Amino acid sequence: MEEEKKDNQTIDDLVEHLKPLVEHMKHIHDMAVLAYTPLVDDLCSRKATQNEVGWMLDWLLMYAGDDRMLELYKRVCRKYWQIYPESIAFYIMEYRKEYDPESLIGTEYEYLLHENEFNEELE
Repeated sequence: MEEEKKDNQTIDDLVEHLKPLVEHMKHIHDMAVLAYTPLVDDLCSRKATQNEVGWMLDWLLMYAGDDRMLELYKRVCRKYWQIYPESIAFYIMEYRKEYDPESLIGTEYEYLLHENEFNEELE
């Protein structure tokens, strides 16, 4: 009983210690949404080059764990799916590998989950 109480206190201390970091991360995501929304609006209002679309998706992918940033990511993908289908398919898979790996299990793309292990064996 005493051990369990001590463990709970340790967890509570850790949570309390991490609160400022969590708040800082929220602030960074808020700033990213503010910064990227007009850029995505511009990109989706015209026909951008494949390189522009790729660069934008590279940057958005870093924050795609945030639902607001994911919506921006999806907007770009939907806008350019028919224009640059291979590139957009690549970025959809990159999203799935990073943020939704369980969606690849049992599919023909499951091997993508093990790319890093394969690359390490080659080194």
